Amino acid sequence: MRSLVVLLLFATPAALALTPDNLLLLTNKNVPESRKLADFYAAQRKLPEGRIVELDLPTGDEITFADYENKVVAPIRDFLAANNLRQQVTCLVTIYGVPLKITARVNTPEDTAEAASLRTELKGVVDQIAAAVSGTEAVAREIDPTFTPRLDPSLQGMLTRDAAARNVLARYVATLKDPKQVDALVTRTEKLIAPLVGAAAIARQRLQALDAAAAQLTESQKKEAEALRGQLKELGSRLETLHAHRGDPKSRALARALIREQFGLFEYARLLDGMIGYFSTANTGAAVDSELALLHWNYYTRTNSIPNPMRYNAARRDLPPILMTSRLDAGDADTVQKLIAASVKTEADGLTGQAVVDAGGNLSIDAKNPSYAAFDRLLQDLARILQAKTKLALVFDQKPEVLPAHSVKDPVAIYCGWYALQHYTPACTFSPGAVGYHVASFELTTLHNPSFQWCRGLLNDGVVATLGAVTEPYLNAFPAPDEFFPLLLTGKLTLAEVYWKTNPFVSWQIALIGDPLYTPYRRNPAMTADDLPANLQAALNAR
Repeated sequence: MRSLVVLLLFATPAALALTPDNLLLLTNKNVPESRKLADFYAAQRKLPEGRIVELDLPTGDEITFADYENKVVAPIRDFLAANNLRQQVTCLVTIYGVPLKITARVNTPEDTAEAASLRTELKGVVDQIAAAVSGTEAVAREIDPTFTPRLDPSLQGMLTRDAAARNVLARYVATLKDPKQVDALVTRTEKLIAPLVGAAAIARQRLQALDAAAAQLTESQKKEAEALRGQLKELGSRLETLHAHRGDPKSRALARALIREQFGLFEYARLLDGMIGYFSTANTGAAVDSELALLHWNYYTRTNSIPNPMRYNAARRDLPPILMTSRLDAGDADTVQKLIAASVKTEADGLTGQAVVDAGGNLSIDAKNPSYAAFDRLLQDLARILQAKTKLALVFDQKPEVLPAHSVKDPVAIYCGWYALQHYTPACTFSPGAVGYHVASFELTTLHNPSFQWCRGLLNDGVVATLGAVTEPYLNAFPAPDEFFPLLLTGKLTLAEVYWKTNPFVSWQIALIGDPLYTPYRRNPAMTADDLPANLQAALNAR
């Protein structure tokens, strides 16, 4: 069941194609070129006014966990709320100057003490929930002797148990003819249920009932509905402000008090559980852009990765909204400006050039490792798709070594290969507007310091869209080449949509670099929707 807090903050807008109106640009006010590039991009893509946020950030590649919470999350969420853009903005664009990586969380002694207090509080709340649920189950057994409550003592288990008991009560009430009997049962059970769900849930349920009977409402009832609507909206705004400032202990304390008062024990227990996870420290570093996808999530465990709910074959769950992200970045500001201009021009003219698939990387790492061989088959599958379904000229290599420097003379539009760790080899001459990525770890630990990392090298050599990892991501974190590139070649999806439909994880280590609106094959598609495998046809149609 979706959290009532989420229901108060967000509606569910129709899923539409990414447009300039869906973008928010994030700059670092301490890097002058950052704002200039944002202004240039906004003009090139005709973004609406007021879609640039200047953040007060450090100027290096890294930002601490605490600074990310207080200097990135809080001001962006405040800006979206103040400008009524929470539903409109679906893609955040980090601009040259915004750090690449969030370092792992380090708890202060005060943080450790707060986490311990939350664990104690949660245990007491769960005991209160168990007593209330047991009371509702007892009433349900009186009504229906065949009703057998489950014994699951977990928070989710008690949510299920409560729902089952209330279903028995609801079915029984529907059979009663005497209003006095109905009132007596409702009065009895309300005392048990009200502390669990809270005043806000009861108010929302009343509003829904009034809205359902809108045509028959009296003037008094219409005023009641408007008052309830205003109260719930104001409550949602208060919560959004507190959750936006989750890095501040006082905001966390105020959020706990408000949720306990208005949302009941179930929601309060969820919040406590989330806050406890929020204080986890193990493996909590991530790419800034990957973490930003969860901007609207409040308190969640940041240890390791989270499966990407936007991935085309994800098991859909009732979750808070997720944002696409993309980065306009490179070794210097001039290269970023050229990237933007080339993307816009190539999109208008159509991307031309051959494809290069450099497989065989598994042989150079560990020829006997089955997981490496399985990933190499994805590159082989990409080559087969390109040969069978497109007219693109193809260079396909399966040797253990990467292609030699300057070995591909004709212009290259599409590149994917592996595996040369932090050792960029300039094998290709790239067409303007080329898209390509190299599968290897640590290829995006920096862009602005001299290095031999693949992201920096590809961008310097004219590629306008790539991706890489800020630290070890593990092989399964990369978009599958035989999914990413076929979707891109149809010209039906923007670069950001292609990436977020094929990216396996969020709150993790990989980031996309490129104009999120870039659609290089819009003018001259290299593949049709019918050319795609069935699973990707579904991905293409599912906006």
